[in-house]
Amino acid sequence: MNTTLRRTFEVYVFVFAFLFASRPLSDGDFWWHLKTGEYIVRNFSIPRIDFYSFTVPGKPWVAHEWLSEVIFYLVYSRAGFNTLIFIFTVLTVLAFWIVFSRTNAHPFVKGFAVLLSVWSILPTIGVRPRTFTLLFAGIYIALLHRFVRERETRAIWWLVPLMIVWVNLHAGYLIGLVLIGLTMAGVVLDAWFAREKLASHWPRLKALVWVFIACLLVVNLNPQGPRIFVFPFEFFMSPVQQDQIVDWLSPDFHQGELFPLLLLIMLTIAALALSPKRARPSELLLYLATLYMTLKSNRHMAIFALIGGPMLADYLQYWLETTPFARIFGHSQSARKSTSSRTRQLIFNLILLVPLIACLIKLKSVIYSPPTQKQIGVPLNAVAYLKDNGITGNTFTDPNIWGGYLIWEMPANPVYIDGRIDMYGDEFMREYLGIIRGITRWQEPFDKYRVQNAIVSPGSLLRLQLEQSPQWKQLYRDEMAVVFRRQND
Repeated sequence: MNTTLRRTFEVYVFVFAFLFASRPLSDGDFWWHLKTGEYIVRNFSIPRIDFYSFTVPGKPWVAHEWLSEVIFYLVYSRAGFNTLIFIFTVLTVLAFWIVFSRTNAHPFVKGFAVLLSVWSILPTIGVRPRTFTLLFAGIYIALLHRFVRERETRAIWWLVPLMIVWVNLHAGYLIGLVLIGLTMAGVVLDAWFAREKLASHWPRLKALVWVFIACLLVVNLNPQGPRIFVFPFEFFMSPVQQDQIVDWLSPDFHQGELFPLLLLIMLTIAALALSPKRARPSELLLYLATLYMTLKSNRHMAIFALIGGPMLADYLQYWLETTPFARIFGHSQSARKSTSSRTRQLIFNLILLVPLIACLIKLKSVIYSPPTQKQIGVPLNAVAYLKDNGITGNTFTDPNIWGGYLIWEMPANPVYIDGRIDMYGDEFMREYLGIIRGITRWQEPFDKYRVQNAIVSPGSLLRLQLEQSPQWKQLYRDEMAVVFRRQND
Protein backbone atom coordinates (compact mmCIF):
# COMPACT_ATOMS: atom_id res chain seq x y z
CA MET A 1 0.00 0.00 0.00
CA ASN A 2 1.57 3.28 -1.06
CA THR A 3 1.96 6.20 1.31
CA THR A 4 -1.01 8.20 0.03
CA LEU A 5 -3.46 5.31 0.23
CA ARG A 6 -2.07 4.27 3.60
CA ARG A 7 -2.72 7.71 5.03
CA THR A 8 -6.14 7.87 3.41
CA PHE A 9 -7.07 4.53 4.93
CA GLU A 10 -5.79 5.61 8.38
CA VAL A 11 -7.95 8.71 8.17
CA TYR A 12 -10.95 6.51 7.40
CA VAL A 13 -10.13 4.30 10.38
CA PHE A 14 -10.09 7.17 12.83
CA VAL A 15 -13.20 8.73 11.32
CA PHE A 16 -14.97 5.42 11.90
CA ALA A 17 -13.46 5.32 15.41
CA PHE A 18 -14.95 8.77 15.99
CA LEU A 19 -18.35 7.56 14.81
CA PHE A 20 -18.09 4.48 17.04
CA ALA A 21 -17.15 6.59 20.06
CA SER A 22 -19.93 9.16 19.59
CA ARG A 23 -22.37 8.56 22.42
CA PRO A 24 -25.44 10.50 23.59
CA LEU A 25 -25.61 12.04 27.05
CA SER A 26 -26.46 8.74 28.73
CA ASP A 27 -24.72 9.11 32.10
CA GLY A 28 -27.18 9.96 34.85
CA ASP A 29 -24.39 11.55 36.90
CA PHE A 30 -23.65 14.07 34.15
CA TRP A 31 -26.38 16.38 35.38
CA TRP A 32 -25.13 16.89 38.92
CA HIS A 33 -21.62 17.28 37.49
CA LEU A 34 -23.02 20.07 35.29
CA LYS A 35 -24.76 21.73 38.23
CA THR A 36 -21.61 21.55 40.33
CA GLY A 37 -19.62 23.13 37.49
CA GLU A 38 -22.17 25.94 37.37
CA TYR A 39 -21.84 26.46 41.12
CA ILE A 40 -18.03 26.60 40.97
CA VAL A 41 -17.98 29.03 38.02
CA ARG A 42 -20.54 31.36 39.58
CA ASN A 43 -19.19 31.28 43.12
CA PHE A 44 -15.46 30.76 42.50
CA SER A 45 -15.63 28.13 45.21
CA ILE A 46 -15.41 24.36 45.27
CA PRO A 47 -18.16 22.74 47.39
CA ARG A 48 -17.05 20.74 50.40
CA ILE A 49 -20.43 19.83 51.88
CA ASP A 50 -23.65 18.53 50.39
CA PHE A 51 -26.41 21.00 49.54
CA TYR A 52 -28.32 18.96 46.95
CA SER A 53 -30.07 16.43 49.17
CA PHE A 54 -32.58 16.75 52.00
CA THR A 55 -31.39 13.51 53.63
CA VAL A 56 -27.75 14.36 54.41
CA PRO A 57 -27.47 18.15 54.00
CA GLY A 58 -24.18 19.52 55.27
CA LYS A 59 -22.40 16.16 55.09
CA PRO A 60 -18.75 16.39 53.94
CA TRP A 61 -18.46 15.85 50.20
CA VAL A 62 -15.25 15.31 48.22
CA ALA A 63 -15.82 17.03 44.87
CA HIS A 64 -12.80 15.28 43.36
CA GLU A 65 -13.91 15.90 39.75
CA TRP A 66 -14.25 19.66 40.15
CA LEU A 67 -12.11 20.59 37.14
CA SER A 68 -14.06 18.21 34.87
CA GLU A 69 -17.27 19.78 36.13
CA VAL A 70 -16.01 23.28 35.37
CA ILE A 71 -15.13 22.16 31.83
CA PHE A 72 -18.59 20.60 31.44
CA TYR A 73 -20.34 23.81 32.40
CA LEU A 74 -18.09 26.20 30.48
CA VAL A 75 -18.47 24.24 27.25
CA TYR A 76 -22.22 23.72 27.73
CA SER A 77 -22.92 27.36 28.65
CA ARG A 78 -21.07 28.68 25.62
CA ALA A 79 -21.57 26.01 22.97
CA GLY A 80 -24.29 23.58 24.08
CA PHE A 81 -24.61 19.83 24.57
CA ASN A 82 -23.62 18.82 21.04
CA THR A 83 -20.24 20.49 21.39
CA LEU A 84 -19.69 18.62 24.66
CA ILE A 85 -20.43 15.34 22.90
CA PHE A 86 -18.08 16.23 20.04
CA ILE A 87 -15.20 17.24 22.32
CA PHE A 88 -15.38 14.13 24.50
CA THR A 89 -15.58 11.91 21.43
CA VAL A 90 -12.42 13.55 20.11
CA LEU A 91 -10.70 12.96 23.47
CA THR A 92 -11.61 9.26 23.32
CA VAL A 93 -10.27 8.84 19.79
CA LEU A 94 -7.17 10.87 20.68
CA ALA A 95 -6.35 8.43 23.49
CA PHE A 96 -6.33 5.53 21.03
CA TRP A 97 -4.44 7.50 18.38
CA ILE A 98 -1.69 8.13 20.94
CA VAL A 99 -1.25 4.49 21.97
CA PHE A 100 -1.58 3.09 18.43
CA SER A 101 0.90 5.57 16.95
CA ARG A 102 3.77 3.34 18.16
CA THR A 103 2.52 0.20 16.40
CA ASN A 104 4.07 -0.80 13.08
CA ALA A 105 1.40 -3.17 11.85
CA HIS A 106 -0.12 -3.18 8.38
CA PRO A 107 -2.85 -0.50 8.07
CA PHE A 108 -5.56 -3.17 7.75
CA VAL A 109 -4.35 -4.95 10.89
CA LYS A 110 -3.97 -1.73 12.84
CA GLY A 111 -7.35 -0.48 11.64
CA PHE A 112 -9.05 -3.67 12.77
CA ALA A 113 -7.39 -3.45 16.20
CA VAL A 114 -8.29 0.24 16.61
CA LEU A 115 -11.96 -0.23 15.77
CA LEU A 116 -12.28 -3.35 17.94
CA SER A 117 -10.64 -1.53 20.85
CA VAL A 118 -12.99 1.45 20.59
CA TRP A 119 -15.98 -0.85 20.10
CA SER A 120 -15.07 -2.80 23.23
CA ILE A 121 -15.30 0.23 25.54
CA LEU A 122 -18.55 1.80 24.30
CA PRO A 123 -20.43 1.04 27.56
CA THR A 124 -17.97 3.14 29.57
CA ILE A 125 -17.38 6.24 27.45
CA GLY A 126 -19.26 9.45 26.74
CA VAL A 127 -19.37 12.86 28.39
CA ARG A 128 -17.92 11.62 31.67
CA PRO A 129 -14.97 12.66 33.85
CA ARG A 130 -13.50 9.18 33.35
CA THR A 131 -12.85 10.11 29.70
CA PHE A 132 -10.04 12.30 30.99
CA THR A 133 -8.60 9.26 32.75
CA LEU A 134 -8.72 7.37 29.45
CA LEU A 135 -6.81 10.18 27.73
CA PHE A 136 -4.22 10.66 30.46
CA ALA A 137 -3.69 6.91 30.77
CA GLY A 138 -3.02 6.79 27.03
CA ILE A 139 -0.45 9.59 27.34
CA TYR A 140 1.21 7.88 30.31
CA ILE A 141 1.41 4.57 28.43
CA ALA A 142 2.97 6.26 25.38
CA LEU A 143 5.53 8.26 27.37
CA LEU A 144 6.51 5.28 29.51
CA HIS A 145 6.91 3.14 26.38
CA ARG A 146 9.13 5.76 24.75
CA PHE A 147 11.23 6.00 27.89
CA VAL A 148 11.78 2.26 28.24
CA ARG A 149 12.06 1.25 24.56
CA GLU A 150 13.49 4.38 22.93
CA ARG A 151 15.41 5.79 25.93
CA GLU A 152 13.58 9.14 25.65
CA THR A 153 14.64 10.58 29.02
CA ARG A 154 13.35 14.15 28.93
CA ALA A 155 9.74 13.43 27.93
CA ILE A 156 9.23 11.17 30.96
CA TRP A 157 9.17 14.21 33.24
CA TRP A 158 5.99 15.40 31.52
CA LEU A 159 4.24 12.81 33.68
CA VAL A 160 4.60 15.12 36.68
CA PRO A 161 2.70 18.21 35.39
CA LEU A 162 0.20 15.89 33.73
CA MET A 163 -0.47 14.34 37.14
CA ILE A 164 -1.30 17.77 38.57
CA VAL A 165 -4.03 18.20 35.99
CA TRP A 166 -5.21 14.56 36.19
CA VAL A 167 -5.74 14.55 39.95
CA ASN A 168 -8.07 17.55 39.65
CA LEU A 169 -10.06 16.01 36.81
CA HIS A 170 -10.79 12.53 38.16
CA ALA A 171 -9.83 10.13 40.95
CA GLY A 172 -8.56 7.77 38.26
CA TYR A 173 -5.20 9.52 38.70
CA LEU A 174 -4.30 6.43 40.75
CA ILE A 175 -4.03 4.50 37.47
CA GLY A 176 -1.14 6.77 36.46
CA LEU A 177 0.79 5.79 39.59
CA VAL A 178 0.00 2.13 38.94
CA LEU A 179 1.30 2.41 35.37
CA ILE A 180 4.60 3.87 36.58
CA GLY A 181 4.90 1.11 39.18
CA LEU A 182 4.16 -1.61 36.62
CA THR A 183 6.73 -0.10 34.26
CA MET A 184 9.40 -0.25 36.97
CA ALA A 185 8.51 -3.87 37.68
CA GLY A 186 8.59 -4.56 33.93
CA VAL A 187 12.14 -3.22 33.58
CA VAL A 188 13.27 -5.59 36.34
CA LEU A 189 11.42 -8.55 34.80
CA ASP A 190 12.86 -7.91 31.32
CA ALA A 191 16.38 -7.75 32.72
CA TRP A 192 15.90 -10.91 34.78
CA PHE A 193 14.48 -12.99 31.93
CA ALA A 194 17.20 -11.72 29.60
CA ARG A 195 19.80 -12.63 32.25
CA GLU A 196 21.14 -9.11 32.23
CA LYS A 197 22.67 -7.38 35.20
CA LEU A 198 20.19 -5.10 36.89
CA ALA A 199 22.93 -2.53 37.39
CA SER A 200 22.89 -1.77 33.66
CA HIS A 201 19.23 -0.77 33.96
CA TRP A 202 19.65 1.22 37.17
CA PRO A 203 19.73 4.68 35.48
CA ARG A 204 16.26 4.07 33.99
CA LEU A 205 14.92 2.61 37.22
CA LYS A 206 16.32 5.54 39.18
CA ALA A 207 14.63 8.02 36.83
CA LEU A 208 11.32 6.16 37.13
CA VAL A 209 11.59 6.14 40.93
CA TRP A 210 12.15 9.89 41.00
CA VAL A 211 9.26 10.48 38.60
CA PHE A 212 7.04 8.27 40.75
CA ILE A 213 7.98 10.20 43.91
CA ALA A 214 7.42 13.52 42.16
CA CYS A 215 3.98 12.38 40.98
CA LEU A 216 3.12 11.28 44.51
CA LEU A 217 4.05 14.72 45.82
CA VAL A 218 2.13 16.72 43.23
CA VAL A 219 -1.01 14.68 43.87
CA ASN A 220 -1.38 16.92 46.91
CA LEU A 221 -1.92 19.91 44.61
CA ASN A 222 -5.70 19.66 44.70
CA PRO A 223 -8.42 21.31 46.83
CA GLN A 224 -8.64 18.24 49.08
CA GLY A 225 -4.91 18.00 49.76
CA PRO A 226 -3.69 14.61 51.12
CA ARG A 227 -7.33 13.54 51.56
CA ILE A 228 -7.38 12.64 47.87
CA PHE A 229 -4.98 9.74 48.54
CA VAL A 230 -7.56 8.01 50.72
CA PHE A 231 -10.60 8.79 48.59
CA PRO A 232 -10.17 6.14 45.83
CA PHE A 233 -9.68 3.42 48.43
CA GLU A 234 -13.02 4.29 50.02
CA PHE A 235 -14.60 2.93 46.84
CA PHE A 236 -12.49 -0.22 46.93
CA MET A 237 -13.26 -0.88 50.61
CA SER A 238 -17.00 -0.25 50.38
CA PRO A 239 -18.94 -3.56 50.18
CA VAL A 240 -22.08 -1.79 48.98
CA GLN A 241 -20.36 0.03 46.12
CA GLN A 242 -18.34 -3.01 45.07
CA ASP A 243 -21.40 -5.30 45.11
CA GLN A 244 -24.20 -3.00 43.98
CA ILE A 245 -22.82 -0.30 41.67
CA VAL A 246 -22.80 -1.54 38.06
CA ASP A 247 -19.50 0.15 37.21
CA TRP A 248 -17.69 -1.78 39.94
CA LEU A 249 -19.09 -5.20 39.06
CA SER A 250 -17.26 -7.75 36.95
CA PRO A 251 -18.20 -7.76 33.25
CA ASP A 252 -21.26 -9.85 32.44
CA PHE A 253 -20.34 -11.43 29.13
CA HIS A 254 -23.92 -12.59 28.67
CA GLN A 255 -24.63 -8.97 27.69
CA GLY A 256 -24.31 -8.42 23.96
CA GLU A 257 -22.60 -5.04 24.41
CA LEU A 258 -19.64 -6.75 26.06
CA PHE A 259 -19.00 -9.18 23.21
CA PRO A 260 -16.38 -6.86 21.61
CA LEU A 261 -14.46 -6.81 24.91
CA LEU A 262 -14.51 -10.61 25.05
CA LEU A 263 -13.36 -10.73 21.43
CA LEU A 264 -10.49 -8.33 22.16
CA ILE A 265 -9.36 -10.46 25.11
CA MET A 266 -9.50 -13.73 23.19
CA LEU A 267 -7.92 -12.45 19.97
CA THR A 268 -5.04 -10.84 21.84
CA ILE A 269 -4.34 -14.08 23.69
CA ALA A 270 -4.49 -15.98 20.38
CA ALA A 271 -2.13 -13.48 18.71
CA LEU A 272 0.34 -13.77 21.58
CA ALA A 273 0.22 -17.57 21.36
CA LEU A 274 0.60 -17.76 17.56
CA SER A 275 3.21 -15.05 17.12
CA PRO A 276 6.73 -16.32 16.43
CA LYS A 277 8.03 -13.36 18.41
CA ARG A 278 7.61 -13.77 22.15
CA ALA A 279 6.13 -10.93 24.16
CA ARG A 280 8.41 -9.20 26.63
CA PRO A 281 7.69 -10.01 30.29
CA SER A 282 6.96 -6.30 30.83
CA GLU A 283 4.27 -6.42 28.12
CA LEU A 284 2.69 -9.51 29.63
CA LEU A 285 2.73 -7.86 33.05
CA LEU A 286 0.81 -4.85 31.74
CA TYR A 287 -1.61 -7.07 29.84
CA LEU A 288 -2.32 -9.37 32.79
CA ALA A 289 -2.56 -6.51 35.29
CA THR A 290 -5.07 -4.54 33.22
CA LEU A 291 -6.97 -7.72 32.34
CA TYR A 292 -7.28 -8.52 36.05
CA MET A 293 -8.49 -4.97 36.71
CA THR A 294 -11.11 -5.36 33.98
CA LEU A 295 -12.36 -8.77 35.13
CA LYS A 296 -12.60 -7.38 38.67
CA SER A 297 -14.43 -4.21 37.63
CA ASN A 298 -15.79 -3.37 34.19
CA ARG A 299 -15.04 0.35 34.60
CA HIS A 300 -11.39 -0.52 33.86
CA MET A 301 -12.09 -2.05 30.44
CA ALA A 302 -11.00 1.19 28.76
CA ILE A 303 -7.53 0.97 30.31
CA PHE A 304 -7.27 -2.66 29.20
CA ALA A 305 -8.18 -1.66 25.64
CA LEU A 306 -5.32 0.86 25.60
CA ILE A 307 -2.90 -1.99 26.40
CA GLY A 308 -4.55 -4.93 24.62
CA GLY A 309 -5.41 -3.15 21.37
CA PRO A 310 -1.85 -2.24 20.34
CA MET A 311 -0.60 -5.67 21.47
CA LEU A 312 -3.22 -7.31 19.25
CA ALA A 313 -2.04 -5.24 16.27
CA ASP A 314 1.65 -5.95 16.87
CA TYR A 315 1.49 -9.68 17.51
CA LEU A 316 -1.19 -10.36 14.93
CA GLN A 317 1.16 -8.72 12.42
CA TYR A 318 4.08 -10.90 13.53
CA TRP A 319 1.97 -14.01 13.02
CA LEU A 320 0.52 -12.96 9.65
CA GLU A 321 4.01 -12.43 8.27
CA THR A 322 4.72 -16.16 8.79
CA THR A 323 1.61 -17.26 6.86
CA PRO A 324 0.55 -17.12 3.20
CA PHE A 325 -1.29 -13.90 4.15
CA ALA A 326 2.11 -12.19 4.21
CA ARG A 327 1.56 -11.39 0.52
CA ILE A 328 -1.28 -9.10 1.59
CA PHE A 329 -0.24 -7.94 5.05
CA GLY A 330 3.54 -8.15 4.89
CA HIS A 331 5.57 -4.94 5.06
CA SER A 332 7.93 -6.15 2.36
CA GLN A 333 5.15 -5.85 -0.21
CA SER A 334 4.21 -2.30 0.61
CA ALA A 335 6.82 -0.60 -1.57
CA ARG A 336 6.07 -2.26 -4.94
CA LYS A 337 2.53 -2.06 -6.10
CA SER A 338 1.28 -2.27 -9.65
CA THR A 339 -1.06 0.28 -11.14
CA SER A 340 -3.92 -2.21 -11.12
CA SER A 341 -3.24 -3.02 -7.47
CA ARG A 342 -3.25 0.65 -6.59
CA THR A 343 -6.50 1.06 -8.46
CA ARG A 344 -8.05 -1.76 -6.45
CA GLN A 345 -6.89 -0.10 -3.24
CA LEU A 346 -8.34 3.21 -4.33
CA ILE A 347 -11.66 1.53 -5.12
CA PHE A 348 -11.54 -0.13 -1.71
CA ASN A 349 -11.11 3.24 -0.02
CA LEU A 350 -13.96 4.70 -2.05
CA ILE A 351 -16.17 1.78 -1.04
CA LEU A 352 -15.60 2.81 2.56
CA LEU A 353 -17.52 5.98 1.80
CA VAL A 354 -20.81 4.04 1.72
CA PRO A 355 -20.83 2.91 5.38
CA LEU A 356 -19.20 6.21 6.34
CA ILE A 357 -22.10 8.20 4.88
CA ALA A 358 -24.59 5.85 6.53
CA CYS A 359 -22.86 6.34 9.88
CA LEU A 360 -22.84 10.10 9.47
CA ILE A 361 -26.57 10.13 8.77
CA LYS A 362 -27.21 8.03 11.87
CA LEU A 363 -24.91 10.28 13.88
CA LYS A 364 -26.94 13.31 12.87
CA SER A 365 -30.28 11.67 13.58
CA VAL A 366 -29.39 9.93 16.86
CA ILE A 367 -26.43 11.56 18.61
CA TYR A 368 -26.76 15.19 17.54
CA SER A 369 -30.54 15.35 17.42
CA PRO A 370 -32.73 16.78 20.22
CA PRO A 371 -32.36 14.34 23.14
CA THR A 372 -35.12 11.95 24.11
CA GLN A 373 -35.53 10.46 27.56
CA LYS A 374 -34.94 6.98 26.16
CA GLN A 375 -31.56 8.08 24.80
CA ILE A 376 -30.26 9.86 27.86
CA GLY A 377 -31.87 7.58 30.43
CA VAL A 378 -33.52 10.17 32.69
CA PRO A 379 -37.24 11.05 33.07
CA LEU A 380 -37.32 14.26 31.03
CA ASN A 381 -41.11 14.27 30.68
CA ALA A 382 -41.87 13.52 34.32
CA VAL A 383 -39.57 16.29 35.53
CA ALA A 384 -41.06 18.65 32.93
CA TYR A 385 -44.49 17.82 34.39
CA LEU A 386 -43.30 18.74 37.88
CA LYS A 387 -41.79 21.96 36.59
CA ASP A 388 -44.78 23.00 34.50
CA ASN A 389 -47.18 22.41 37.38
CA GLY A 390 -45.01 24.00 40.07
CA ILE A 391 -44.74 20.78 42.10
CA THR A 392 -41.83 21.25 44.47
CA GLY A 393 -40.57 19.64 47.66
CA ASN A 394 -38.41 16.78 48.84
CA THR A 395 -38.26 14.19 46.04
CA PHE A 396 -37.43 10.49 46.08
CA THR A 397 -36.22 8.80 42.89
CA ASP A 398 -35.88 5.17 41.86
CA PRO A 399 -33.35 4.61 40.37
CA ASN A 400 -31.07 6.83 42.39
CA ILE A 401 -29.26 8.35 39.37
CA TRP A 402 -32.45 10.16 38.36
CA GLY A 403 -31.74 12.45 41.29
CA GLY A 404 -28.86 13.93 39.31
CA TYR A 405 -31.20 15.26 36.64
CA LEU A 406 -33.43 16.80 39.31
CA ILE A 407 -30.39 18.54 40.80
CA TRP A 408 -29.78 20.19 37.44
CA GLU A 409 -33.30 20.86 36.24
CA MET A 410 -35.22 21.50 39.49
CA PRO A 411 -32.98 22.71 42.31
CA ALA A 412 -36.16 23.59 44.23
CA ASN A 413 -36.73 19.86 44.64
CA PRO A 414 -34.00 18.55 46.96
CA VAL A 415 -33.21 14.91 46.28
CA TYR A 416 -33.38 11.86 48.53
CA ILE A 417 -30.33 10.37 46.80
CA ASP A 418 -28.34 10.70 43.57
CA GLY A 419 -25.22 9.16 42.04
CA ARG A 420 -22.79 10.35 44.73
CA ILE A 421 -22.96 7.04 46.59
CA ASP A 422 -19.59 7.61 48.27
CA MET A 423 -20.98 10.68 50.06
CA TYR A 424 -24.22 9.07 51.24
CA GLY A 425 -22.36 6.13 52.78
CA ASP A 426 -22.94 2.39 52.93
CA GLU A 427 -25.54 2.39 55.71
CA PHE A 428 -27.74 4.92 53.95
CA MET A 429 -27.35 3.07 50.65
CA ARG A 430 -28.37 -0.25 52.26
CA GLU A 431 -31.54 1.38 53.54
CA TYR A 432 -32.28 2.83 50.11
CA LEU A 433 -31.75 -0.54 48.43
CA GLY A 434 -34.02 -2.13 51.03
CA ILE A 435 -36.77 0.38 50.20
CA ILE A 436 -36.73 -0.11 46.43
CA ARG A 437 -36.46 -3.90 46.79
CA GLY A 438 -39.32 -4.17 49.25
CA ILE A 439 -37.13 -5.44 52.09
CA THR A 440 -37.38 -2.29 54.22
CA ARG A 441 -40.66 -0.55 55.02
CA TRP A 442 -40.65 2.67 53.05
CA GLN A 443 -43.14 4.47 55.31
CA GLU A 444 -40.69 5.12 58.17
CA PRO A 445 -37.88 6.64 56.06
CA PHE A 446 -40.41 8.65 54.03
CA ASP A 447 -41.90 10.07 57.22
CA LYS A 448 -38.49 10.62 58.81
CA TYR A 449 -37.18 12.63 55.87
CA ARG A 450 -40.57 14.15 54.97
CA VAL A 451 -40.63 12.91 51.39
CA GLN A 452 -43.25 14.82 49.39
CA ASN A 453 -42.75 13.53 45.83
CA ALA A 454 -41.62 10.26 44.31
CA ILE A 455 -40.50 9.56 40.76
CA VAL A 456 -40.22 5.82 40.21
CA SER A 457 -39.97 3.49 37.23
CA PRO A 458 -43.18 1.67 36.19
CA GLY A 459 -41.59 -1.69 36.98
CA SER A 460 -40.54 -0.67 40.47
CA LEU A 461 -41.93 -2.58 43.44
CA LEU A 462 -42.22 0.74 45.22
CA ARG A 463 -44.59 1.94 42.51
CA LEU A 464 -47.03 -0.85 43.41
CA GLN A 465 -46.76 -0.01 47.11
CA LEU A 466 -47.34 3.71 46.58
CA GLU A 467 -50.36 2.99 44.39
CA GLN A 468 -51.91 1.01 47.26
CA SER A 469 -51.26 3.72 49.85
CA PRO A 470 -54.07 6.21 50.51
CA GLN A 471 -51.44 8.80 51.46
CA TRP A 472 -50.05 8.94 47.95
CA LYS A 473 -51.64 9.97 44.67
CA GLN A 474 -50.40 9.24 41.17
CA LEU A 475 -50.09 12.46 39.16
CA TYR A 476 -48.28 11.43 36.00
CA ARG A 477 -47.20 8.32 34.12
CA ASP A 478 -45.33 7.48 30.91
CA GLU A 479 -43.22 4.60 29.63
CA MET A 480 -40.24 5.60 31.79
CA ALA A 481 -41.52 7.11 35.02
CA VAL A 482 -44.48 7.46 37.38
CA VAL A 483 -44.91 10.55 39.58
CA PHE A 484 -46.54 10.36 43.02
CA ARG A 485 -47.39 13.15 45.45
CA ARG A 486 -48.06 12.84 49.19
CA GLN A 487 -51.57 13.91 50.06
CA ASN A 488 -52.46 16.45 52.79
CA ASP A 489 -48.89 17.68 52.93
